[in-house]
Order: sequence, then structure tokens, then C-alpha cells
Amino acid sequence: MKRLLIMALLIAVALPAGAAAAGRPVTDEMGRVVNIPENPRRIIGLIASLTETLYALGLESRVVGATTWADYPEAAKKLPRVGSYTAPNLERIVELAPDLVLATKEGNPPWVVEKLERAGIPVYVTAPRKVREVPESLARLGEICGAAGAGRGLAQRLRRQFDAVEERLRGAPLRSTLLVIGTNPLTSVSQGTLNHELLLMAHAANVAAQAPGPWPRLSLEFVVQARPQVVIVSTMERRQDIQGELRYWRTLPGVGDRPGGRVVAVNSDLIDRPGPRLGEGLLALAKAVHPERFGGPPEGDRP
Repeated sequence: MKRLLIMALLIAVALPAGAAAAGRPVTDEMGRVVNIPENPRRIIGLIASLTETLYALGLESRVVGATTWADYPEAAKKLPRVGSYTAPNLERIVELAPDLVLATKEGNPPWVVEKLERAGIPVYVTAPRKVREVPESLARLGEICGAAGAGRGLAQRLRRQFDAVEERLRGAPLRSTLLVIGTNPLTSVSQGTLNHELLLMAHAANVAAQAPGPWPRLSLEFVVQARPQVVIVSTMERRQDIQGELRYWRTLPGVGDRPGGRVVAVNSDLIDRPGPRLGEGLLALAKAVHPERFGGPPEGDRP
């Protein structure tokens, strides 16, 4: 309680008189009513995709802090850090005196939102549950942050990218695919995740779709028995040796050495962050699974 009082005091000192009370009630994607300033001037996104979105909206001058792995675009690397998205430093956030914090249901724990709100900071929570909901989420962020036109533009571009991939893959068969998002332990994706939905949109049959949990840990025996036609290495582990991982999977008995098998890498940031580059991520997955539809090598050729 003492810490919360200190936080509230810091905000009262840092913000202009009446700033916390001014604004308009907005319903966020969790159904919460949040009182948001008409034109927020100091914004913090509590996950990398939200920081990236703010820059794509042209609001970089208003971004006053970011979480540890918010590294795109390049300029975002220079922002003051507020800790990880799972355990942000609340005192540091208060010191930066934001008049709006953006959070996400999937990445940020509920206690973070609750404590920031108790300290008087408005927190808008995004919660896109489907890939096709992301464009509307971006448009909504543009509206609440004072860049409605830019938000609509981002949404329209993303929808066009989705539609273009869908058209290019029309009639393409499903191709059994393993998406590797972690190597130690071996981790993939299952139903209920945006990654799984992206695989379906890329006409990939996710071999881990029936594994328990959204981020199942798999054994090599499971992978060998699943006989994936495509292995996509997209690990979220930083400083990972991607080339080494590719060599490992390409020479793994019963997997990468099978005739017609493909092992490729896809930038994890493109498919793990529900932001402006998600269309690029879908395109990268589609090219990995069906290269022949995009002018690449025919089915069965090794990359």
C-alpha cells in the first residue's frame, strides 16, 4: 500500500493538474471502460508489438518507454526500458509519467494492469483473438492514440496483405508442417494461438495441432512419427544460432533427411507479434510451405 501511495504521488507531481481526470471513456478489447485523454502525449506499450504499432502510426515522438525486447524499428532500441512484458518495473513506468499505457491480454499479467490503474494511469488492453481481428485492433489503437487516419491505413494494408496470400494459395493442398518456436526444450504451437491460425492461412497442416496446451513441448520421437513435410525454425530465443539450428534439422534422421523434406527459417518477430508486420509474417510462412506458389523451387526441392 505504501508503494502504491508513492506511485500515486509521483503521478500527481509528474502530470499537469487535471490530466488524470480529463479525457473520454473508451471500452477496450477486454470490455473494460477506460478514461483516456483525448490526445495522449506520453505513451508506453507494454509489449514489443504495441511499441512497433505506435511507431507505424507515426507517434514515435510520444513514446516515452518500452519493454526489454521492443527492438523494431531501429529507433525503438533507444527508448528507456521498463523491464520485461511479463514483469514490468512499475516504479520506472511511473517515473516516466505516461498519460496512457497500452497492454495486451496475452502478454501482460492482470496484476500489472490492476496496479497501474490503482496508481491513476489509464491502461487500454488489446486482445485480438483471431488473425483477422488484428487489423481492426490496429485501427482502434490509432483512434484512441490520436492517429485515426494512420490506424485505418495500417488496417487496410494488413487486410490487403492477408487477401493477397489467400488468393495466391487458392486451391493449394495442406502440407504437414512443424513450427519450432523453442529448441531447449523443443516447443511448438497448437490450437488457440495466432501462430496456429497463421499456419492454417498458409495452407499448412500443423502436426502439433492436437498436442496439449497452446505451446506444447514435443519429443523428437513425436516429430519423427509425425513426418512433417516442412520444418519451420522460428525460435523466440534471442541470440540463437539459426544457421546451426537449420543444419541440425536438415541432417536429423527421419526428419530433414527425408526425400522431399524442407527445413526453412522464418523471423519469429514477424509471426509472434500481432502488429503491423503480421502480413509479412503470413507471407513468409506461405513461401516456406508452398514456395512453388511464389516463384520458388518446386515441391520436393531442398531450399
